[in-house]
Amino acid sequence: MKRFGDLFRLVLRYRLNLAGNIAFNALGSVLSLFTFLAIVPFLRILFRTEPADGSGASAGSAEGAEALFARLATHLDTFVAEHGAEQALLWMCGAIAVLAFVKNLVTYLSFYSLATIRTGVARDLREQLFDRILALPVGYFTEQRKGDLISRMTNDLMEVEFSVIGTLEVLFKAPIMILLSLITLFAISWELTLFALVFMPVAGFIISRIATALRGAAGRGKERLGDLISRLEETLGAMVVVKAFNAAPRFRGRFAEHNEGYFRLMRKLYKREYLSSPVSEFVSMTVIAILLAVGGRIVLRGEGLEGELFIGYLVVFSQIIPPARSLSDAIFKVQKGAASLDRLDEVLKAENTVEEPAHPAPLAFERELRFDRVDFSYPGAAETALKGFGLTVAKGETVALVGASGSGKTTVARLLLRLYDPDAGTVSMDGTDLRHAAGADLRRHIGFVTQDPLLFNDTVAANIALFDPTPDAARIREVAAIAHATEFVEQLPDGFETTIGDGGGRLSGGQRQRLAIARALYHNPPILILDEATSALDAEGERLVQAAIERVMEGRTALVIAHRLSTVRRADRIVVMEAGRIAEEGPHEVLMAASGRYRDMVALQHLDGGAAAG
Repeated sequence: MKRFGDLFRLVLRYRLNLAGNIAFNALGSVLSLFTFLAIVPFLRILFRTEPADGSGASAGSAEGAEALFARLATHLDTFVAEHGAEQALLWMCGAIAVLAFVKNLVTYLSFYSLATIRTGVARDLREQLFDRILALPVGYFTEQRKGDLISRMTNDLMEVEFSVIGTLEVLFKAPIMILLSLITLFAISWELTLFALVFMPVAGFIISRIATALRGAAGRGKERLGDLISRLEETLGAMVVVKAFNAAPRFRGRFAEHNEGYFRLMRKLYKREYLSSPVSEFVSMTVIAILLAVGGRIVLRGEGLEGELFIGYLVVFSQIIPPARSLSDAIFKVQKGAASLDRLDEVLKAENTVEEPAHPAPLAFERELRFDRVDFSYPGAAETALKGFGLTVAKGETVALVGASGSGKTTVARLLLRLYDPDAGTVSMDGTDLRHAAGADLRRHIGFVTQDPLLFNDTVAANIALFDPTPDAARIREVAAIAHATEFVEQLPDGFETTIGDGGGRLSGGQRQRLAIARALYHNPPILILDEATSALDAEGERLVQAAIERVMEGRTALVIAHRLSTVRRADRIVVMEAGRIAEEGPHEVLMAASGRYRDMVALQHLDGGAAAG
């Protein structure tokens, strides 16, 4: 997302919270500074080095910050002389307590204002990712591992929230605190402060070197985690096969290999990350030790810096260390989060090969569907799926596509649904190229039933009215009856409001398929695509589903893809496909009489022994 530019634009949506956070951080920094400087009058009360009558250096003989401190010292000495040291001490302690309360209240408000920014930006980014995933073509997901995409949507996004967005507090507060502290230090002793700043570039160089190495390791760690989740997702999805083939040891070994690789990489990453804090603290404490030696000599020699001011100087300087360390830690976290940001960016900037038209053409189906000299290859595939494919389907016609696996049957259905666009040629409806029509408009014309019904862990009614935000209960019952689903749905514990489990696991294969048919019918589409709708069923299940299919095809245009040729005999036309082309086509009786490829297929399936023999 052009690095952090797009992320910062998301942050700017919360301008009021951002302005409040900056204001509270600035106020908190000022209050912190006053709290720390309170040590100077506190020390003056306990360890008086000047008489109360003001016989020491007068305020008028000093300049700048020294004059200010001298005037404050004079007022404090006067207060002590009038009320006594113990009374002054109590007042000082009370003032420190009030300052601490106000400072921590302001700190809380700064964190509270950040909470909306942090969670809001994470929410917006999560929605952007999900919207992008929904918009990307099906081909993108055949090339990507689901586990890796899940890792990006969860772990990488969480890393961005904690590492990048979570550092906003530090990025706004630490510089203000450091700047105010430096101004104060220059005011107390500019010579000593310049001397201290000489050592800062050394620390910055060391920390930047560690941070650069950290980002590369973090990126590799995210890739490893994606591999690990992919292995887990693959194992969970194929648990029946893993158990049935006693493949658990092999899967355990593969998972352990990826788990060990992830462990080693993350250990290396954390070794570098944890190095930043000790290094920055060591450098800071070394600088303080040097300042203590140099400044102590100045005080002992009486060269213009009083003892209590020098102690106050050290206290203020020591307070640069926490924000400086937190700033260095924040830089590390940002570098670490940048690797996750890159991975999210790959999804957000992924090419969409099936773009929606800027000005969609109206779509109507009154005459025909046409495939005109269509060529198509799947991304990365060596073979062409369709080669010069041409087919016209008239309105009201039932056309069956048959052929061996890989002959291009399912590809025809996918192009008609515009899940992909052809490499050459056109797919049109009543002369309108589908690339010029809105995807939603096209899919309102088509009902789609696949071999795997792909149901969701929701109620029966919700699965039938999947795309309808305001489901029509009467329509749900109507299409369920047409699909021969009512008889088993009414036997479920809560009828149409029964939750059917993950993937519809509480139903049989035939029941799931009849629900899928009801879903395809819900919006009353004029076109039906049935892709191997009965191939995974037993004889009884196939009989029930086939009866439902024959009922729902009445008065509709249907494209039926099947391996079981018994299901396509009644089609108006049977198209035999071979290597992405049409080998022969015609009604069942004509193709059987032709003694061609179709007749051979029927004979192999023992569906028409008499015709095959003849």
